Amino acid sequence: MKTRKNNLETGFTLIEVIITFVVVAVVAAMMAVYFGTSFTKSSLPISRMTAAENLNQIMEKITADYNNAPATWSPSTAYTASTPPAAPTVVLPTEANRNNGPQYRYICTTGGTSGTTEPAWPTTVGATVTDGTVTWTYASFQPPTNWVASTAYPLNAVVYPTNGLQYICTVAGISGTTAPTWPTSGTVTETTGSTPYVQWTYRGAQSLLNLQTKIGAEVTGGQDYTQTFSGVSIKYRVIQNRFITFDTSNTENDTCTPTACNMLISGKTTNVYGKYLKVTIGLPMSMSNRTAETLTTLFVRR
Repeated sequence: MKTRKNNLETGFTLIEVIITFVVVAVVAAMMAVYFGTSFTKSSLPISRMTAAENLNQIMEKITADYNNAPATWSPSTAYTASTPPAAPTVVLPTEANRNNGPQYRYICTTGGTSGTTEPAWPTTVGATVTDGTVTWTYASFQPPTNWVASTAYPLNAVVYPTNGLQYICTVAGISGTTAPTWPTSGTVTETTGSTPYVQWTYRGAQSLLNLQTKIGAEVTGGQDYTQTFSGVSIKYRVIQNRFITFDTSNTENDTCTPTACNMLISGKTTNVYGKYLKVTIGLPMSMSNRTAETLTTLFVRR
């Protein structure tokens, strides 16, 4: 007697296969929504961090370049005397010789090489000191201030009028009751209000005006520049580069101009053009992998 052998075939039915595909598709869609941006933008934090680091390095170079003037005194260093309108060679005493007192400035009036030890810095109007083969002349407090009426100015004092330029006192005396017409070259002698009169000699743009010019003009959408700061050539994009003021509630006003740049200081309206420079930079547009990250710094006139 022959016995029939039943061959049982196992597997999925068509319905089961369809249901499995539908479930997988639904789960995949949910995962794509939940994890999609994590996968597609997983490198974004790293890119932003890299961009921020690059921008910080660029701004550090710009800041270091600005802070280099005036420098502190150094031993065995060649110093050059300059004549107007070239900016004078100015040094500050080292930290050890400031005695936590006023910070004085000294102008190189005879070029040469400084000595191996720091000289005893004078604080008398018009006084000089020999340092190796260099002669330094007392040049008032640091930082320079705005011009003030009816004020005694010593020789080599530096003032910042409201026109963004700087002037050095070449004849000591008392300033007049009204500001003179400040020239863009040569000298001006105050002839009103008091005797003896003060003579001022043009010394070029203020330090922040020089910095603003060197950084580059702002353009809508930003402008790429390549400049050398602190001896290093750097590339960046200028987004904002302008002088600003603040009102009594510390709200920023970025419409500052040489003739309209007023702040209320100690209850008195004061023109502070050239005092607060706001700079915003980004990575250059020429970079293939640049991000939209930016960095803003406020430079304050020293």
